[in-house]
Amino acid sequence: MDLERMVMDYTRVSDDAAILCRRRDFPRAVNVLQRRSPDRRRWRQAFRTVAVTADRNALDPKRRGWVEGALREVVSGVRDKGLQGELVLDAAAYNTQLELGEFIPRWTARELWRQADAVALPMEYLKQVTTLPTSIDAPIHAARVIVDCRRTADAHRALAVELTAALDPRALVDEYLPSLDRATLSRLEAMRAQQDAARRWRELAQRLFRGQ
Repeated sequence: MDLERMVMDYTRVSDDAAILCRRRDFPRAVNVLQRRSPDRRRWRQAFRTVAVTADRNALDPKRRGWVEGALREVVSGVRDKGLQGELVLDAAAYNTQLELGEFIPRWTARELWRQADAVALPMEYLKQVTTLPTSIDAPIHAARVIVDCRRTADAHRALAVELTAALDPRALVDEYLPSLDRATLSRLEAMRAQQDAARRWRELAQRLFRGQ
């Protein structure tokens, strides 16, 4: 192993990628990804850094095409199918325009409607949090929709946690329910509603991600 490889392997992949991206040295940044074992923490963070930085830099079409193709090969080489999909979602979460390949199931708006109905989420709710095609038979941007569903689930969960913090601990114990005042019962009901909403949005995201 040469000295450069030894030094590289003992540094954090996320730090290496960030440094090379700041230098706009995308070929070496991609090489860093190729030489390290993929994982769901630092390597994934490094991939996200390379993808987002490359997308936001004003690269000429030829150079941009090379980076896009190289990153697509990196994703294709990941053996963990779940991680492959998460990498595509990471790119979508930052609104990149990179085409990384088909690692997430394809869905039409009609199929999304059926999946949403299965978890009791009206399409009117989806239209409020994500962008959908005007035609019911048109394909959706699955990665974008999944990201938006996850964000909505997180927002409901945060509200539930906030409501829980304001509750008397006894409100969470069934045997104390008869003695609770109306205001506490109302907060408890609101908390449970937020928890249920978070669960349904999260379940829809999982269905779309896994192709159920």
